[in-house]
Amino acid sequence: MASGLRAKLNAMKFSAPVAAKPRRGGLICHVNREPLEPALLDLPPTGLRRIGWCGPRFDIRRCLFLDTETTGLSGGAGTVAFLVGMGYVEGDALVIEQLMIREYADEPELIERLSARMQGFDSVCTFNGRNFDMPLLETRFTMCRMRDKWRPLENLDLLYPSRRAWKLRLGSCRLCRIETEILGMPREDDLPGSEVPARFFEYMKTGEEALLDDILRHNRQDIATLATLLRRLCEINDRPELLSDQRDQFSMGKSLERQGELKPAREMYRASAKPRPAGTLASLAGERIAGSANWRLYALCRRSGDWAGAEDVLRQMLRRRQMCGAVCVELSKLYEHRRRDYPAALAYALQSANYPDGEPAEQLDRRVARIRQKMKRQSEEQDGTI
Repeated sequence: MASGLRAKLNAMKFSAPVAAKPRRGGLICHVNREPLEPALLDLPPTGLRRIGWCGPRFDIRRCLFLDTETTGLSGGAGTVAFLVGMGYVEGDALVIEQLMIREYADEPELIERLSARMQGFDSVCTFNGRNFDMPLLETRFTMCRMRDKWRPLENLDLLYPSRRAWKLRLGSCRLCRIETEILGMPREDDLPGSEVPARFFEYMKTGEEALLDDILRHNRQDIATLATLLRRLCEINDRPELLSDQRDQFSMGKSLERQGELKPAREMYRASAKPRPAGTLASLAGERIAGSANWRLYALCRRSGDWAGAEDVLRQMLRRRQMCGAVCVELSKLYEHRRRDYPAALAYALQSANYPDGEPAEQLDRRVARIRQKMKRQSEEQDGTI
């Protein structure tokens, strides 16, 4: 056995060396110029602030639109950004620059080029870049031993304001869904983002660069969409009265309320609570949204001490049969604690038991007992027996 093994080793020693696989390396670099939307040059400060910009004065010419295509979606040290797309304003055009590796050995060159480009900008605009693209790129800088060349940029991530604005209507706020349903620019013959890694791996096996065309086109569209989406988000946040969809109006009201802008939030809630034409499934869904809007409007009135306004909203909800059980409970509280009208408070408390969303029986019994006790005391005071 030993002699047989020795013979195999000797054969391996003197066999002809295997030819090295020819290297295809070197970055693929594409530069395209797209027409610039003029509104991008004059984005409203209020709209920018409401979508999350918290840095100093925003300058679109110092903002880098960025999107990556990667070997996986999990992140981590094993995930590589094989394509980095960057967009920036130059003159009257949106320049889209794409850097793509042919082999993994090209990554340091990509990182070097990306670092040089980032030096000219103060901010970056992404879609989910806060959680994915930027942390991934920072990791790749570290893995390529270029951590000192990483430049943190103020990140304007458009995923979050998009969800606040349209999640109620769209459900899923993927970029392609927003393009189709909100921006009115559906893609044709687009390679789905989920298939991008597999297409790149196929290229790595075959060397057929034609396989990369769809990836480059997909990434280029992502960058162009970022610019359009930024303009649209700033527009509707600066002038929310432009919104016509009831779901979007309600969503904007919630967003404004969360940011402490209560006056415009009330206006959005009032707009989304307006009655819609009856007799359709859409009108039934609309009434649910209207009920939620009126409920939040009531909460804002209560918070500001506007009890007359709060009562008006609750009465309107009762007329429209919106959340009737909860509304009766709130009217009972209002008449008990604010109006000192105990008979009315008792009537509304008892009425709440007729609705499935009314107060639980045990709590209702305590409320009714307390109100009746107050009624008795009030009656005795009026009769002079106390």
